[in-house]
Amino acid sequence: MAYSNFYARFYTTLGKIKESFAVVFRLKSSWIYLGIIVFWQVAAWLQAWFINRSLSGDIIVLHYNVDFGIDLVASPAQIYLYPLLGLAVFAANLIILAALYKENNFKTLVHFLFGAAALFSAFLSLALIAVYLINFR
Repeated sequence: MAYSNFYARFYTTLGKIKESFAVVFRLKSSWIYLGIIVFWQVAAWLQAWFINRSLSGDIIVLHYNVDFGIDLVASPAQIYLYPLLGLAVFAANLIILAALYKENNFKTLVHFLFGAAALFSAFLSLALIAVYLINFR
């Protein structure tokens, strides 16, 4: 009896999760933001790969401050944390939207959260350009 109750709740929960993600991607603006985010994510991953491939040493400068100079030095594999952070922000915003799909201002939330994720991904790409310029110019 306990197992059937567990499985019933499990499949009911899966159905609710599926419904919430379907509501998020039913909007045309979600697909537009998704395309923009995917573009910036692919650009960030390619930039990180290019920077890692171009390095000849065992360290990379990840941050430079005008006042103090080099702030953050790490191994070349740490460059992949930048695009991974952008992916984490997108995933967190998507989960928040899926949880709030019954709100009255859902379309506004989609614009705010997906717009913020797209903007964050664009700024990450700019940060990777800065990392490239710091290390190779």
